[in-house]
Amino acid sequence: MSMQEGGNQARRSDCSQEVISAMEEFLWTLLGSGDRDKVVSRLMACGEYAKPYLDVVNGNDPGNTISAAVSYYQYVRLARGELRISRDYLTGIDEDLTEPIMAYSLIVEALTHALKAQDYVTAGFLADLAFIVRSYVLCVGNGNEGLCDWIKRAFKVRVLILKRFSNY
Repeated sequence: MSMQEGGNQARRSDCSQEVISAMEEFLWTLLGSGDRDKVVSRLMACGEYAKPYLDVVNGNDPGNTISAAVSYYQYVRLARGELRISRDYLTGIDEDLTEPIMAYSLIVEALTHALKAQDYVTAGFLADLAFIVRSYVLCVGNGNEGLCDWIKRAFKVRVLILKRFSNY
């Protein structure tokens, strides 16, 4: 591997972390807090790698991409009223994640009910929550509790968005 290739790979890795961090901050802007301009600046520093994410921040479909930008875009669509989710499936879910195992059980149960009701939009969001809770539990279980706070915050912002924009 050449020095340039190694440098590009290191930059891509740094950008991967920066993009995730910036997009988590972006979700807070959907709730009226956070600094959208700061998010845009952080993403622009990562160049082409961050393009699908910049599209999302600008309210545009990220297109045909395998990046996580598609997941973030679903929250944008929900906030704009383009997607509808049932608030009934969110009952009892604690956004502070004080009892992660209980939250996971509630989410999986709600996910099962949403799938049985063929409410695939709500089920998709619940699956996202289940993945985040499971990631948090695994992180804490590995003795990294202090390093897991960002996962807990990622869960909180998503639950708050879902509760604010659930509409039936």
